[in-house]
Amino acid sequence: MITAALVLADTEGLDTSVRGEPLLAHCVRGVAEAGCAGQLVVLAPERRVVTFEKILQAVPGTGQRCRVLPCSPHRAESIRSALDSLTGPAPDVVLLCEAARAFVPPPVIRAVAETVFAGAPAAVPVLPVTDTVKLVDSRDVIIATEDRARLRTVQGPLGCTPEVLREACERGVDPVSEPPGTVRTIAGHQNALRLATPFDVAVAEALLSEEQA
Repeated sequence: MITAALVLADTEGLDTSVRGEPLLAHCVRGVAEAGCAGQLVVLAPERRVVTFEKILQAVPGTGQRCRVLPCSPHRAESIRSALDSLTGPAPDVVLLCEAARAFVPPPVIRAVAETVFAGAPAAVPVLPVTDTVKLVDSRDVIIATEDRARLRTVQGPLGCTPEVLREACERGVDPVSEPPGTVRTIAGHQNALRLATPFDVAVAEALLSEEQA
């Protein structure tokens, strides 16, 4: 199985420190420890390229297989450029890893890649929705209750065949927001949450402390 990982580092806050290391470093380490990605390409705003390169230099196990590529404001265009930049044999699987999901367990990353390699056009980890979800009208009045038995919270990474991913990019679609084609789901993990606020970071630190206690 030949796998490439594209790490989407186009959001703010990725230099936020958790346990002494930036989120980007944690994310890339997790992808490297999954042991399935022969190439790692970090897509970063041009103004952050040098900063992110310095962060990655401190991450063991990345070496020559990890590099930073300037990205455009349009994610689909950036992903297409990253696909074009891959070297060596064409990958069987491409993983789109959001750097803001810095603590996805390596077994989850590996399971996504293996699901696509086994024949799924795309795959993504999910968690069951546990809250009660209500529908409201234009006046914010509750009009119905959704059956949460069939609802899922989507996590990451998203795994695709290169063909499926490229087709989505050609249509200008952000594959992370709108996963392309038929997407198989696998079991997610509580640690795979997106860290977008200080509260999210505090939750992640608490989860990590609980696991290591």
